[in-house]
Amino acid sequence: MKSLFSDKCVLRYQQRINRLRGFTLVFLTLLLTPISLVLYKGYTQFEQDLLTEYQNKTQEITSQLNLRLFKRIVFDNALSTREFDHYQHIYNPNNKQISRVPSPLANPNYHTRFTGLIGYFQLDKEGNFNSPVWPHTIKSSERLISPQDDKEMRERKKIALNLYNITAKSNELKTLIDHNLSANNEKFLLLSDVAGYLIFYRIVSVNDKKQLQGYIIDVEAYLNEQIANTLKTVLFKNTIAVTVAPNRTNADNVYLIYKSNPQGTSSITSTKHLDDQLTQQVLNSHALRWPFKDYKLTYSTSQLILPLAATYSLGLMALLVLGIVLGCYGFYHLGVKQLRLAEQRLNFVSSVSHELKTPLTSIRMYSEMLKSGMVPSEEYKLEYYEFIHCESERLSRLIDNILQLSKLSQPQHTVEPQYTKLSILIDIIHSKVSSLVVKNAFQLDMLNDFNDPDNVLVLVDLDAFSQVVINITDNAVKFFDHDTIQDKARQKIDFIFKVDPKNKDQLCMEIRDYGDGISAEQQSKIFELFYRGGSELTRSTQGTGIGLALVNELVSAQQGTIQVERMSPGLSMKVCFKYKTL
Repeated sequence: MKSLFSDKCVLRYQQRINRLRGFTLVFLTLLLTPISLVLYKGYTQFEQDLLTEYQNKTQEITSQLNLRLFKRIVFDNALSTREFDHYQHIYNPNNKQISRVPSPLANPNYHTRFTGLIGYFQLDKEGNFNSPVWPHTIKSSERLISPQDDKEMRERKKIALNLYNITAKSNELKTLIDHNLSANNEKFLLLSDVAGYLIFYRIVSVNDKKQLQGYIIDVEAYLNEQIANTLKTVLFKNTIAVTVAPNRTNADNVYLIYKSNPQGTSSITSTKHLDDQLTQQVLNSHALRWPFKDYKLTYSTSQLILPLAATYSLGLMALLVLGIVLGCYGFYHLGVKQLRLAEQRLNFVSSVSHELKTPLTSIRMYSEMLKSGMVPSEEYKLEYYEFIHCESERLSRLIDNILQLSKLSQPQHTVEPQYTKLSILIDIIHSKVSSLVVKNAFQLDMLNDFNDPDNVLVLVDLDAFSQVVINITDNAVKFFDHDTIQDKARQKIDFIFKVDPKNKDQLCMEIRDYGDGISAEQQSKIFELFYRGGSELTRSTQGTGIGLALVNELVSAQQGTIQVERMSPGLSMKVCFKYKTL
């Protein structure tokens, strides 16, 4: 960490990369840590708010359900004691007569007016059973229903018989009868000793006779219906499971599944088995009030689905985090490129210094020898003069490249392409590269697909065109490895002029050598400024890494294109320019 923030100048490239990487990681950590905490806290807060909202809704459902159940009991307390007989005697003040009419409870439909209601019944002190739906006392369930009964009669007898069988199972009712119905309560009380049923009863006096009046509810059917109706009054986005659990050990749980739809309505289904996915998040658990205090409701759901606004907020924060990560990566990548460029510039300075110093030293040495008269032989003098001339040309090419690159980096460069005859360009190639080719024992082949080069006009700048040809040829000669390539036939360079097969408006000049070629990695970087293949420590060839970068810039300035293609053997440079014919 101390070296990371040190002011000491670091010269090694890898150390600078490590320092940049360290700075980037520290900066990214400092940015991401608070944002990640905010994102995490925001998500948990949204989730907690949604959980609290759902818990409040489940509390509201339970409260509404208890209120519904209580109202049901209050409503039944208003039933007249005389309505539990099959017939009622009603006095008509107009004619001063008493008429006998069926009780409202005698209607079978009244016994099924809400789900879960089994029906109404009445018992006297002797235990005689009767129901408003059937005018006679029932003492036994045998042979009550006969084949001769019509549909209505059969329905009435089934209701009465079902009520009779359920009351017969209640030991608490028998105890009340054994005590001669000594209690006196006008409000309905509750008996729950018959599994699956609730028996509401009251002991009243009817015509000075003690009667036990009551009604029976199927708990599961009644509760399921009431819970389902209450659930529909509240809207959930998640699928909600409501577990109705009785306290009795031998009773099974009942599960109600709430599902909402995009239209804003909901559907309630009942099942005996609950998917484990709907128990991932328990929302709330409430015990019902009297008379259903032996039942408990448990609300659960799957993973909570956040509201759309929360999802958008978290999504924007996630995009912010992603943007920061990408920004830091871009910053790091840009920094690496700048450090690599700085390293390449440093190598360039070293290479230029070497490229300038070596020929200058040789020129100075041979010129001093010639000046001092140490070379008496005319043959050697001519050889030394030729060497000084060649080294001077190499220096000129290097200086021209540097100056041309400097000009191209300016906003206003001097490349002005004009239409020039192809024959003139061929002559320029011969004049510019012949000496270089001959000196290195290379062969120059010129191939032309045009019958009359004088009628072909190519859009080029003559100076820029010459520079392109010289640089590419110099590279081909310079990187030909004489130690590994023994075939003398490969010491040649081909210049091929033809129409671009992909664009008939362009003329392609293909410069082909037969050296070792380049790798795929070198092919992708060959036109980068200061790029030179291989290691700086083991490099045996001369060069500054600006030649082909300059070629690429000069071709673009002439409205042309350049492509490099790996051949077997060697390499092909395809330079295309606009052209026209006379």
